[in-house]
Amino acid sequence: MMTSVDSYPPERRMFPRTQVQMRVQVLRLDPDEGDLVDELQMVDISRNGIGAMCERMFYPGQRLIMKLPAAGMDVRSICGQVRRCDRLDDRFIIGV
Repeated sequence: MMTSVDSYPPERRMFPRTQVQMRVQVLRLDPDEGDLVDELQMVDISRNGIGAMCERMFYPGQRLIMKLPAAGMDVRSICGQVRRCDRLDDRFIIGV
């Protein structure tokens, strides 16, 4: 059965996304189990969010500190919060 494009929800993003293929280190701030260093595969970025994939589940509301490359050889730490985490086969799609 084909679905009409009109039946999809409207785009809610305020800023356009840029496709990115980059592995970044992330510190998962977890008050119950302690902080944990992990790695994400970024897939896109915009002015107000990041889309990423990971082998482990994150939970909505979880706070993160991501280390993103900046100009030159610098690294910039960015704070974020998980907005969604959906399973896709053996990985998770995460919206920050």
